[in-house]
Amino acid sequence: MDNRLKFPLTHSLLLLLCYAAAVVPGSAAPEYRRSRAPVTYYPQPNDFPNEQLYHAYVVIQRFKNTITCDPRHITSSWIGHNICGKTTYVGFECATLPGHGNNNLTVTSVSFDGFGLCAPRLEGFIDQLPDLALFQASANNFGGDIPSLAGLDYLLKIQIIDEYAQADFSAGTPQRPDFLYLCLKDLLCRLENTLHKEVLPDYTNAKALLLNNNFQSGSLPANLGFSKLSYLALANNNFSGTIPPSIQHLQGSLLEILLLNNQLSGCLPHELGMLTNAAVIDAGMNHLTGPIPSSFSCLSSVEQLNLAGNRLYGEVPDALCKLPAGPAGRLANLSLSGNYFTSIGPACAAMIKDGVLDVNKNCIPGLDNQRRPVECAAFLSQPKTMCRASSTQVKCPAAASQNAAARGNRKARDYYSYVTYATLHG
Repeated sequence: MDNRLKFPLTHSLLLLLCYAAAVVPGSAAPEYRRSRAPVTYYPQPNDFPNEQLYHAYVVIQRFKNTITCDPRHITSSWIGHNICGKTTYVGFECATLPGHGNNNLTVTSVSFDGFGLCAPRLEGFIDQLPDLALFQASANNFGGDIPSLAGLDYLLKIQIIDEYAQADFSAGTPQRPDFLYLCLKDLLCRLENTLHKEVLPDYTNAKALLLNNNFQSGSLPANLGFSKLSYLALANNNFSGTIPPSIQHLQGSLLEILLLNNQLSGCLPHELGMLTNAAVIDAGMNHLTGPIPSSFSCLSSVEQLNLAGNRLYGEVPDALCKLPAGPAGRLANLSLSGNYFTSIGPACAAMIKDGVLDVNKNCIPGLDNQRRPVECAAFLSQPKTMCRASSTQVKCPAAASQNAAARGNRKARDYYSYVTYATLHG
């Protein structure tokens, strides 16, 4: 089965491959003159310091042959065997990976920011550089599907040093403590030093798909959950259809999911409540309907839960409002405004009083700032999609109980300390 995520790369895309510290400075791309004479020398394997660099040479040359526009003549520097040189192979950087010896250089980062390159696809390029940790390519024009990342599972150990995360690279590697990320086309992707160590759990092999603020459309891939994503941000697009049930398979890896402001419809899926490690679940401003599934009471790690601006109805489950909130818990914000809920229980009433739960613009009698009765009556008289009842009993994953038992005093987090929200505003 082909489990690649089928998003067209016609707009901006940010894909976090893993954490590390090798980052290419974001200076403006220089222009390189074309070589006056064709190069007739083709390096041989023994011209390279090691097999990895020869393999990278083959991959780079193959990709070079697919490039259809190069306004700055960048590829004229992609000649010869000195891939790691300062003036050759512009856009490519090398480093020695941990545990591989000080002389075992390999290509670890590629930065094409501002180069204006055009190529029909990235498949066969970034997925064929197995030690690649960083790929940046804003202001380019690359087509095709998202390449399979199965071969890019190099694990980089994260160490927390002072207030920021730095990867355990060998001496000589740039020391700026950033995420590694993949930027395509015009999206400004800056996580830089603004991200505090609270954002960086001690994860390895963390990946993210951050595709905010575009005009992407179509359905979410049915196989979306069969990835290893830790951060998924698809806000401010035009994605439609349902949230795929496969999302449940991200239970062990997903930390934040941002589906804000799309055209998603159908029932709020039971499987979304199985994401017991997620700190952010934001599906606000869509067309999701039905009651809130009882599985949402399993979200023991959630800090930001936003379902505002949908077509949800029924009772707000009191079990959801019993999630640990406030200074003694994790849940800092539960936004259900702009829906059609008709009742709340005592736990939810207490959460409103504490300022955690927002149910403005609903249909709940006795509360202020609700919809007009005629508006509520019109919605409630419409035929409803058959969804799983919120009262259905559910067995939470074992991780939910472990998370609840491990909670301590919650340290209030700034909005921009969440990866998905930080990248939402670039």
